[in-house]
Amino acid sequence: MEENPQVIANHPGVPQEQYQTLGKKTLMIFTLERIQASLLLLLVSIGLFAIQGQPFLAQLQIPNINQYVGLAAWVCLTLFAIFFLLSFFIAWLIYINYKFCLGEDSLKIKRGILNKEEIAIPYRQIQDVDIDRDLSFRMMGLSRIVILTAGHEDSRDSGDDPLERGQSEGYLPALDCDLAEWLQAQLLQRTNVQKVVEVKQ
Repeated sequence: MEENPQVIANHPGVPQEQYQTLGKKTLMIFTLERIQASLLLLLVSIGLFAIQGQPFLAQLQIPNINQYVGLAAWVCLTLFAIFFLLSFFIAWLIYINYKFCLGEDSLKIKRGILNKEEIAIPYRQIQDVDIDRDLSFRMMGLSRIVILTAGHEDSRDSGDDPLERGQSEGYLPALDCDLAEWLQAQLLQRTNVQKVVEVKQ
């Protein structure tokens, strides 16, 4: 008797045949990846506020040096706020446009803000589903998923970075650990079901 992939148990947070975002922790990851420059401005502004009014500034014999230092500190703080909000907005746009769906025959991934991209990875082409967790991801309870397909199976042994390979095959940058493990099991199970169905046909 042929198995139907649709009867496989659903994850409580993943509706069947509907696009799902990657999770709220992913938004935090996307934001952290984009705020390095703004954090540098914050550190500079804190440093300037710290040295404002210090006696060694008076020894420089520059008129109104304390006012200039204070002004520079406020400018850096203002720029930090602007860049932080801009980084968060870009991260939010990426987050709301990065979605996946477990379809009947394939895993579908949508991503992109201006250049929209939608890929479908047929279950029958999936060779393996890798879960990647570096130290920071383990601390936050997150995982990356890299999907290796039949056309890329040779690249697996080439020593390439799995994340670079995943960009062209199938890649979900950050998921809660339990969701990642569930999704890995689902994809492998659906892959086996599809291959069994093809053999029987």
